[in-house]
Amino acid sequence: MKKLLSRTWDLFSSNIFAVVLIALLAAVSLLGTVIPQKEASETYFRLYGEVFYRLFSSLGLTNLYASPFFYIILALLGLSLFACSYNRLMTLLKGKGDIYRWGSFFSHLSVLIIYLGAVYGNLAGFSGYDQIEKGKELTAPGGIFSVRLNDFNAKFDAAGRPLTYTSDLSVMENGQEVLRKTISVNDPLAYNGLKFYQSSYGLNGILEITGHGGKTERLPIYKGSCATYTGTGQMFHIEELFPDLHFLHGMAVAVYEPTKAVAFLIAHDDRSSENVGWLAAGKPVRWGKYNLKLASAVEYTGLQVKRDPGVRVVYLGFLFLTVGVGIMLYVKH
Repeated sequence: MKKLLSRTWDLFSSNIFAVVLIALLAAVSLLGTVIPQKEASETYFRLYGEVFYRLFSSLGLTNLYASPFFYIILALLGLSLFACSYNRLMTLLKGKGDIYRWGSFFSHLSVLIIYLGAVYGNLAGFSGYDQIEKGKELTAPGGIFSVRLNDFNAKFDAAGRPLTYTSDLSVMENGQEVLRKTISVNDPLAYNGLKFYQSSYGLNGILEITGHGGKTERLPIYKGSCATYTGTGQMFHIEELFPDLHFLHGMAVAVYEPTKAVAFLIAHDDRSSENVGWLAAGKPVRWGKYNLKLASAVEYTGLQVKRDPGVRVVYLGFLFLTVGVGIMLYVKH
């Protein structure tokens, strides 16, 4: 038993074992970058098809950072960092107290502290995504306060590419505004331990479909969604949903004017698909036996909401790293 424990300890305190675990962690992180994480099932169907979607889902590749495999690698890496740091500390305590060697120890210890801070933040913290339409409120986790989207602004270049987009947010408590801030991608709103980051933006709309029999259905839509007219089962895929559309030199260019929203629809069934074309807000279009109209469109902003109690532990780790590197650079060996 002692021999087994000794070999296990030698394995975990091995630099080679630590490097292998770090390489595995990097490979998993790279895979998580290539494959979109925590998206709706329709997104994976569209990108990879049903077979690969089911394969990715069964292997946990659509939510890698919460998979058992990822946590096992993190746990093994943590044990390895602890074993390496402990062995180095015991060697230093038995030595003659060379200050230079302590610099190396503090540098290695910092990696363990940063790791523990990241794990603690992941386990005790919170990260989520939500959307707010203009003029509406989002209840924050815990229900103590809410966040209201007062306004949204976006600027585009001459080719229609977004340059900047910002959201004017208010923190509401008991119906009263207690804080107001305009956020951008790298400038979040922070309140009560939570941070609200500008993540995305877009439009939600209402597609009005009237069939041959006169029955009208109002269906919520967004870019990439599919609206199904229940009367016949006819499906309309929302390929694009722009706040406005100008045509410059034959190219479609988006301009942010939500009252002039346009949508590009593709009709499809089990046998075929056909381009319906562009729908301008409020202007009906006849396609086959259907009257289609983009009845309304409203702006929304996508917010990444985070709480990370481990960030101070991570800062402590960087402090140890700074001390360790400083000792190695400025203390004579």
